[in-house]
Amino acid sequence: MEKKTMSKRGLGLAQPLSSLLEQEAAGDTISNSVAYLASPTEARSGSGVSEGGGGSRVGGDTSPRGEQNSSTLSTTTSTSTLMVSTNGTRGERAGLWNPEPPQKVAKWRMKQRMKTVSVALVMCLNIGVDPPDVIKTSPCARHECWIDPLATAPPKALDAIGKALQQQYERWQSRAKYKQSLDPTVDDVKKLCTGLRRNAKEERVLFHYNGHGVPRPTTNGELWVFNKNYTQYIPLSIYELQTWMGSPSIYVFDCSSAGLIVSWFLKFAEQREKESESAAIKDYIMLAACAADELLPMNPDLPADVFTACLTTPIKIALQWFCQHSVVVKGVTPDMIDKLPGRMNDRKTPLGELNWIFTAVTDTIAWNVLPRELFQKLFRQDLLVASLFRNFLLAERIMRSANCTPVSFPALPPTYQHPMWQAWDLAADLCLAQLSTLLSDPAAEYQHSPFFTEQLTAFEVWLEFGSESKRPPEQLPIVLQVLLSQAHRLRALVLLGKFLDLGPWAVNLALSVGIFPYVLKLLQSPAVELRPTLVFIWAKILALDKSCQLDLVKDNGHSYFINILANNSIPADQRTMSAFVLAAVADDCKPGQSACLNSKLINICLASITDPHPLLRQWISLCLAKLWENCDEGKWTAIKELAHQRICVLLTDPVSEVRAAAVYALGTFMGGAGDNEQRKSIELNLAVTLPVVTADGSPVVRRELAIALAKLVRNYEENCKEVALEMIREEIRLNELRVSGAKRASKSVRARTIGSAKGLEDEDDDEAGPPSAVVSTVYGCLWKMVLSLAQDPFPAVATVAQAIVYYIHRQLQIDGHDKTMRSPSVGLLRRYAPSASSNILGIASPRARTAREATLRRTASVDEMGLNQSGNNPTIPPGPEGQQQAPADSTLPTLEVHSEFYNWAWSHFSRPSAGSEETDVTHPSYTQRVWKHEKNKNLMSLAKKNRNKRHKLDEQIAILDNESEMASLLAFHPLENLLVVTDNKDGVCVWNWLDSRKVNIFKNGNPPGTRISSIALINPCDHIRLLTAADNGVIRLWKDYTEEDAPELITAWKALPDLTPRPGPGMITNWQQQHGLLMTSGDVGIVRVWDMERELAIQDIITGSDSCVTSLASQAGKGHLLVAGCGDGSVRLFDIRTPPKYTSVITYSEHKKWVVGIAMTYLDCQIISGSLNGEVKFWDVRKTISYKTLNSRITDTTAFSVHPFLPILAVGSQQQKIQVVDFDGHDLNQIRHHEGFLGQRIGPISCLSFHPYRSLLAAGATDSIVSVYTSSVKD
Repeated sequence: MEKKTMSKRGLGLAQPLSSLLEQEAAGDTISNSVAYLASPTEARSGSGVSEGGGGSRVGGDTSPRGEQNSSTLSTTTSTSTLMVSTNGTRGERAGLWNPEPPQKVAKWRMKQRMKTVSVALVMCLNIGVDPPDVIKTSPCARHECWIDPLATAPPKALDAIGKALQQQYERWQSRAKYKQSLDPTVDDVKKLCTGLRRNAKEERVLFHYNGHGVPRPTTNGELWVFNKNYTQYIPLSIYELQTWMGSPSIYVFDCSSAGLIVSWFLKFAEQREKESESAAIKDYIMLAACAADELLPMNPDLPADVFTACLTTPIKIALQWFCQHSVVVKGVTPDMIDKLPGRMNDRKTPLGELNWIFTAVTDTIAWNVLPRELFQKLFRQDLLVASLFRNFLLAERIMRSANCTPVSFPALPPTYQHPMWQAWDLAADLCLAQLSTLLSDPAAEYQHSPFFTEQLTAFEVWLEFGSESKRPPEQLPIVLQVLLSQAHRLRALVLLGKFLDLGPWAVNLALSVGIFPYVLKLLQSPAVELRPTLVFIWAKILALDKSCQLDLVKDNGHSYFINILANNSIPADQRTMSAFVLAAVADDCKPGQSACLNSKLINICLASITDPHPLLRQWISLCLAKLWENCDEGKWTAIKELAHQRICVLLTDPVSEVRAAAVYALGTFMGGAGDNEQRKSIELNLAVTLPVVTADGSPVVRRELAIALAKLVRNYEENCKEVALEMIREEIRLNELRVSGAKRASKSVRARTIGSAKGLEDEDDDEAGPPSAVVSTVYGCLWKMVLSLAQDPFPAVATVAQAIVYYIHRQLQIDGHDKTMRSPSVGLLRRYAPSASSNILGIASPRARTAREATLRRTASVDEMGLNQSGNNPTIPPGPEGQQQAPADSTLPTLEVHSEFYNWAWSHFSRPSAGSEETDVTHPSYTQRVWKHEKNKNLMSLAKKNRNKRHKLDEQIAILDNESEMASLLAFHPLENLLVVTDNKDGVCVWNWLDSRKVNIFKNGNPPGTRISSIALINPCDHIRLLTAADNGVIRLWKDYTEEDAPELITAWKALPDLTPRPGPGMITNWQQQHGLLMTSGDVGIVRVWDMERELAIQDIITGSDSCVTSLASQAGKGHLLVAGCGDGSVRLFDIRTPPKYTSVITYSEHKKWVVGIAMTYLDCQIISGSLNGEVKFWDVRKTISYKTLNSRITDTTAFSVHPFLPILAVGSQQQKIQVVDFDGHDLNQIRHHEGFLGQRIGPISCLSFHPYRSLLAAGATDSIVSVYTSSVKD
């Protein structure tokens, strides 16, 4: 997540906030500093379902179990609660492999904040003489700036009015330079305007024109002023006024037919822009009192300059107008309104509170009706302009009641009937109702308006039902205004946090309305109760927009988060978000890195690197990575504190994201050593530490390793080239030995067994001798890791490593080794890849060969890796027939690989965390999950009820032609009418067995010469996934496997690196749904237990048998008992709770033939095994011998299956028959033929599978036909 901070320049609201922080002790402000505010006057997880259904979920879509769940931020006020989770969910990882474009950030930050520095007050009143073109009523509006011009002599009145107008403007912009021009001539106006423009330079100048004493503007685009003797009205061209005023500028025209001035102004501006290439008139704003054909109001109850009064004294004119139009308020006179207690900038007083409410109301109206860009320009760029436009909204309301239509440029939509005016009327009514009491008794207590409390409640209601598709909450500007009040601040922050948690769109809205200066100043508040929500808000802002690093550092805001991170007593979720914020501050920002390093952030991070909360460990690692990324100062500090060593502890962390973050941090630590031997030594020592990561089950971790290795290869390119060249030469010599060995073998007549080819390979390998000294160096270890990852089963990992290999090989060609490179070695990777990762848990496999022999296990060449296929090296463009073009002699290949992990981890904070689809009871996915769990429960109950029935499986309901050589494996979907069928290679087919329809077919992607040897459906009651295991030791996990052209590979890894494809059982798996454990074994002498949520191998159980494991089964409930059938006929019982050094708890040795299948039934202590000779034995785990033996009368068993819930089993034969018996040995059915008039004989049986709950049996044959049988007794 990224932090985003905004400079004070980016938000010009109403005025500096020096008085916002008047005194925290007074109870109303945040802290003493400067900002710009809108106030114009104030500076995981489904629990296990018993007996098989639900259980924990895996596959990259679930939150990690146990320690992976981070704590939850909870801030409670008297009226609302914010619950924001920072759960370390794994989420979908597609963004790592195919990064999505970053979220679009709204243009909330103004390019530059402007200031109105000069104000020209031009008053053409000619007191005592009415203009000739206006016939005034009697009585008539007379007051100008609340002064009766006829009460004193005209010169004194004119001077008093001018001073009063200046004072009214000074309330909104006290620092501007004011110049009055009273009853001026053309020259006076010219001198005034040019002088102010000269003084303002590039800032804005305001021109206020009061033309109540002169004729209306002409139709030729002219204003009226006077001659020197005041005997004539002299026209002043608007074109000339434009010239004198320049740009930027703002004009206020308070005269009849003022809209005519606006029209001519725009015409002249357009003409000027056409004439001048520089387009001198670019930035101008106009406010006019009425339309072109309208006269100013003459109502004696209103002042003559009612438009000016609205712009400069809004509260006073608003209250007077309200009293005149209200039928409720009685007895309130203008004099009483003038005596309204309080000060404008004191929100605790009646006048200050009304001004506060008025600001909130007008800001809210503007934000809701104006386009965002226009709102930013008029209400956030210039303090005085923002104030005038807020007051202009009031002017429109009052002037329209007098049949006048104020005009502005830019034009605003009508706002005089906006519903928020009713809220203002209510606030005014409640205040005026107390006015008499307050004036008569100064000690009377003022009852504050409930306006802000009610608006916060309205906002809270919107949050309950609002979404991105609905209209934004109109109360958002009010929520920000409420942050000014200490009484409402906590509740407002909590609600604001909830709003930001709705997603990036909500953050964009909050930024556009002006959140930044508020939350920036709040970082200076010592209030502990604000901390949880404030940290959360900053995390949400920075997750969207990280453009505020320098602003945060400039205001020393990073110290706030460093203090939180350093305090171990603060909840982990707040410290996690603080670590994220600090990572954002340091991300590609030298000042941010320096500021954090100076604050000893590395030491603080290291103190929490082993914190029990995984998300905190993850972001501690990422924060460290950003502190020393491309920063020598950070790397030396880390070396001094041994940070690189301490972070290596996380390479075996139980949470995959933490491991990935640790590898990412080590990757950013590498590089930049130059000629410094100490740095080089540290980097090479880290390279020796990294091989353990090649066996990680998470592709995210392995990809980060590949990217880190790319940096090392780049740093030590010459050494890696030497190792690669030597390995290629060794492989060429080995190939020559193999060729000569093949010739010798062809002359011999010795018998060849299944393992003879392997024996020849071993013989040749012995002749090849040990690896050279170069290959045995640390650079050899580094290059072997690269070669191992180049064979990774997950494409996103292999592609990075293959790009490294391609780069080095191309460099060798450029260096003149082209002849050697044109002889691709057949087993280049096979010879070296496994040596880095075959021993995952530090327990040598009993069946593994010597260390040197283990390096000869894989079969893949440079060509088989696909290094010459377009797309694997993005730096080389594809050529004809998909071959990559060799770079020209003048073009050097490049190695540029970049990690997406940080950005992907960053996105965690941009997603809504206060709930999800899985917990939202109104979301369809929630209903679907509930339905699946209910259906699963009902099917289990039905299966239990049907246990006493005879299930003969005598009705064939489906015949499916798999259109392959044979059906190898079968798996029923437990809840839907789906059957997964695999062939003896890598084909996967999904059938709807009810209507015999093929739903989908796709390739598993295992290499030629290998086959799928085991499958399982996991998370059946949730996001179901298909797990496939190939006989080369690779596990793959698929989602959307039922969608045509949509299967997506979620993860893939080498579960058994020592397993090689050969005739036999291949890799055997057993899935424990409740515990999220995957048992894997084969011809390797061990059973390896994988925690699928951790994506780690957690235990290696030595089988104690010299033969291969042929089948696995485990206890459905507690899950700690595991039974394995072996090729020597033994049945071995293990307890995974025992230490790894112990072998099986019990070994049953009554079978004399290969164990074809094994099962642990719904009776916890019962084991059933079937052997190759058709013998079926029943075992009790509490006894050492079988208690029952059945003879299925099948002597060549090829398939064996036991129903998980019903007391039936099936045995398949090479002799084209299936025997179905119950647990008492009674024959229920023998299947020999397909049903029909001309029933064809079934093929030799290759696989059998029962439905998890229903009385259904699927049988696959070597002729590619799959049959589905059920009992005539329906469920």
